[in-house]
Amino acid sequence: MKVKITIVGLGLMGASLAQALKGFKESYITGVDVDSAVLEKSLTEGMVDNATDDILEGVTDADLVIFSVYAKHIPKLLKSCIASLKPGVIITDICGVKQDLYAKIMPVLPEDAAYVGIHPMAGKERDGIENATASLYQNSSMLICPTPASTSEAINLMEEIAQYIGCSRIQQVSCELHDAIIAYTSDLIHIASAGLCIHFHPDMNLAFTAGAFKDATRIADINAEAWTEMLFENQKNVLDCLDVYIEDLQQIRIAVLEKDEVTLTALLNTAGHNKREILTR
Repeated sequence: MKVKITIVGLGLMGASLAQALKGFKESYITGVDVDSAVLEKSLTEGMVDNATDDILEGVTDADLVIFSVYAKHIPKLLKSCIASLKPGVIITDICGVKQDLYAKIMPVLPEDAAYVGIHPMAGKERDGIENATASLYQNSSMLICPTPASTSEAINLMEEIAQYIGCSRIQQVSCELHDAIIAYTSDLIHIASAGLCIHFHPDMNLAFTAGAFKDATRIADINAEAWTEMLFENQKNVLDCLDVYIEDLQQIRIAVLEKDEVTLTALLNTAGHNKREILTR
């Protein structure tokens, strides 16, 4: 059966998803965006079958609506287009924080609509439709976050989509657990990378750098607006992770200050052991 899919937001993630979904269940894909240049590019390059800046028009008769915009905009956008949503529509989003968004979506979600969150673990250092590619999600992981508003049909469809776009690992997880783990595996990692570049030695240049510097700071040049929002939305979990991280750094600092070889060696050995353990999971 042909599936009508509407993607709201044609940035890096949304436009890449549109391309990756080409051919999925004979899908007809509509893109919604406020930028006329983005809409034109999405059409001329065949990323979507239809493009509009009118969300009411865009979601009409859609079987699936995927929100690929900042989380703070989703509840308002969803509320604004309720009149155009067909009965039984499936609503999803690809945002990196789930618990707060779910709480804000529920009051405006139509009773006959299903909602399930998804989080594809993919991305690039540069945002925008100009960096979109159909292969973005290849060999990535897909986290599916069922809610009390989810149906088995909605969850199954998300799993089918994940498989179709090339995700190599698909896992269901509660919104609460998703946010707690992502605070470490994504939020804290971005903070640490950015933190390394807030200050740097005034006389340094790239001659002094090698793989370690490049790896550790690869994601430091991030979308500051988007990440500020995500860190605020996942505030409690982020602060919990930061507290542990700062405590660990303080232990390392004290060991270096006091030339405590036993403690420093133990801390570094623990880090190495834990990294090897993580790689087996």
